This record gives sequence, C-alpha cells and structure tokens, in this order.
Amino acid sequence: MFRAASLVSLALGGLLAACDAPPDARAAWLQTTLVLDNQVFLDTDMAQAQAKFARMSMSLYPFFRGTMPQFARDLAEGGGAGRGASRYATAETADVALVGDPHPENIGSFRGADGTLVIDFNDFDAATYGPYHFDVRRLALGFYVAAVELDAGEPLAMAEAAARGYVAEVGAMAQGRAADTAMAAGEDHGEILNYTLRKAAEDGAAREELDDYTRVLGERREMFFGDVEPPVAWEVGEYAMPVARDAVAVASAAELQDVARLISAWPATLHDADVMSAPAMTIKGTSRRLGAGVASFAAPRFYVLLEGPTPALDDDVLLEIKRVYDPPPLPGLQRLPSRPFADNGARVVAMQRALQTTATDDPLLGYANLGGASYRVRDRSKFQRGVDLAKLAEKLDEGDFTAADLEVLAERSGHLLARSHARAARQSGEPGLPAIAAALASEPEGFVAETVAFVGDYAPVLAADYERFVAAIAADGPALGYSPRG
Repeated sequence: MFRAASLVSLALGGLLAACDAPPDARAAWLQTTLVLDNQVFLDTDMAQAQAKFARMSMSLYPFFRGTMPQFARDLAEGGGAGRGASRYATAETADVALVGDPHPENIGSFRGADGTLVIDFNDFDAATYGPYHFDVRRLALGFYVAAVELDAGEPLAMAEAAARGYVAEVGAMAQGRAADTAMAAGEDHGEILNYTLRKAAEDGAAREELDDYTRVLGERREMFFGDVEPPVAWEVGEYAMPVARDAVAVASAAELQDVARLISAWPATLHDADVMSAPAMTIKGTSRRLGAGVASFAAPRFYVLLEGPTPALDDDVLLEIKRVYDPPPLPGLQRLPSRPFADNGARVVAMQRALQTTATDDPLLGYANLGGASYRVRDRSKFQRGVDLAKLAEKLDEGDFTAADLEVLAERSGHLLARSHARAARQSGEPGLPAIAAALASEPEGFVAETVAFVGDYAPVLAADYERFVAAIAADGPALGYSPRG
C-alpha cells in the first residue's frame, strides 16, 4: 500500500539495477525530451528544476504527472509509443476544447460566486483544442496509475470506469436525460468526492489558508516564511537533497516589484471586476511558494496577501500567482493548429471558464503579463481542495475508503469530463456535444473497449519509462546531465 508519510521510501533499489543495462533508444529519447521540456527551468532555476525531477522520481504517479508532454508526443507524433487512430475520431471531434491533463489529482472543489461548492477540474495549464479521445485516454490512464500507486482495485477496471462514465454522460446529455448541472455539495457523488466537498466547506470556512501561510502579529497580519510541511529527504544513488512539499520563501526585491505590477493589471481580466473592492488592492505581503504541483513544480509561484473588504484581519484575501507556459503541441491530432489566444494567461483562463461548470467557479480567476511571461491568478481559499492520493492512501488504510470508492471516483470523473467537453465550444465555435455524441452513437461500448485497450498497451510503456528515468538520474544526476547555458 502506498503511504503518504513515506513517499521517498518507496522501493527504488530494484529500479537502480537498470543503470547496468545497455542504453536503448527510448531511454535516450526520454532523457532528451525531458531536458528540452524543462530547459526553461534548468537555465533559470536549477535548484527547482532538480527538485522537480526528484519529485517525479519518487513513485510512478508523480512521474506520470510530470511526463504529460511525453504522453502527448507518444499519441501525436508519427512512430509514438501511443500513436494509433481512434475508430471514434471524426473531423468534427478534432477541435474539441480539452482539459489537456485530466487525472485524479486535477479534480477538486470550488466555491462559485453564488457560494455554491462544486466539483470541477482544477488545472488547465495544458488546456488546448484537439481530439476528445486524447483527454479520455489521459484520464483513464491516470486512474490506472492511481490504482497501482494505491494498491487499490484492478487498474484496468478503474480505466474502464472512467471511460464508461464518459460515454454514459455523453449519451444521457445527447438524449436530454441529463442536464449540464453542477456536481454540487449536498448531492451524492461517491465517498471520495463527498469527503472532498465536506472538508472544503470546513477548511474554507475556518480560513485555514490564512493559518497556514500567514501569521497575526499584534494588530497586523503578515506572511509566514518557512516549512508548512517538512521537506522530503530524497536520495537516489549518490545524489541527495531535501525536496519541498509545502514551503514559503522570502520573495526577492525584483519579484516583489513584478508581483505589484501583476496585481495592478489582474483586475481587468476578472469575469466580474466589481468582485474586488478598492481596499482589496492593497498588498500586505508576498511569498514564493515551493513544493506545489508536479508538472509546474519549478514554475515561479507566489502567494499574495491582500487587504480584505474591511480593515479586519479575518477577511484578508490570499491569492496565488503562477507563471504558465505553452501547452504540449499535438501535431497530427489538431484540426486547427493555430494559436487562438494572445498569450498563455488568456488561454488558461478562457479555457478554464469554458470547461468548468460556470465562468465564476473561481470569482478571482484572472491573468496578467510581464513582457512575454504570462501568469494565472486565482483564489487560494481552502474552499478549493483537490483530490490528493496521499490522503486517499490514509483513508484506504483506515478503512474509510475502499477500492470500490476509487472506482466510483473514476466513473464520476468520466461524467465530469464529458460535461466539460460538451459545454465548451470547439475551436470552430460550434458546441462540443453534438459532434462527440455523433461520433459515439453507433458503438459507445466499442469506445470504452478501445480506451481500455489503449491503457493496457500504454501503461507498461509508462512503467518502463519510469525505470529509465530513475536510472538516468542515478547515472547523470537530478539535472539529467544538463549544464546551464552561458
């Protein structure tokens, strides 16, 4: 059983034996593409780039999360390990709005502008337009890997549940048997999502984000700097380092200036500019957040404390500002490979608003730019709570959750993905639902079988790549042998 308290104690010893194996073409491809995809971090923040690779090496699931660009290459490029046409792809389904990287930990809670708590996808860094089956395969693979990581249930059954939920929801919506309504608190969404919503309501109401990342000193609230959770002591071969899990560091003078400029530009991109009152534009503190995410682990990420609607300390607002980058390209899969957005901030925010239940799931969602760098801004309230595999492991150990609950989560996630694809406009401007429903109408069960077959074929590739990756770190270090330019 996977244990939250022992991420780094997962057996790496057997994998290191791969260091003695002769190099293969796939290993060279993997190491090269990982360096290329992360060169921006390797050149600008080597410590965080190395920490990202260390985090990815700790077990199969974070490796899966950190290799979404490799997954995209495998599905989109000629000769890719996951390349294979879907029998259920049509010209009309080639430009569907995609979440880009749907997987179990990219699902969580939001509190909308009307105060309603809902379940939605919560990471749109890779959002783009492309074939709908790309998202379905990624989601199904994510649940396969989660089942392996948690040692809970039959992995292929989890993949099937995700695909079956997707097909069922598309069919129901196409026939008018299901409305595009929110997966809201107060309804039954299975034990795991019900728990997520309950905890979000409790922690959000208690303003736990302020307790974690700020401190009250006398009559002032200030940023906290230090470890919110202790780092992981990571070691592979002769290489070792602490890897942050949840830490906040002092921002540099240049970073403080950048944050001030971003905050001044951000309100113009809100869905409703009136949500921010004038006092709330006053910055009370800024920190650099470390240890969040996997794919975006090394991306510059800041927490910003703003004055709330009143001078009282308990209504202060905590925001997250994170730099966003280009999504992985999908050559050969995208119908319209043009760039319909001015920048990545505009892309991520527009796609999130289109794919989520409402455009105001996060009323503080917006973006801002500094030169060619784009940043997404979001509320950091604990009303936003993601599904967390470490927490699932604890609950499985305690008997609060079962493998059947994980399968229900997979099925409900398939429903959620179908709703996202259905509600968002395709790149052509036409709705997504009719095109997807038409593609699946003749043989929906065949699409489920095709998705499960894909996962069954690709999962061993992913597992072997993980072994190659750990071997590469052991041989060449946590920078994969890269030396910064200049």
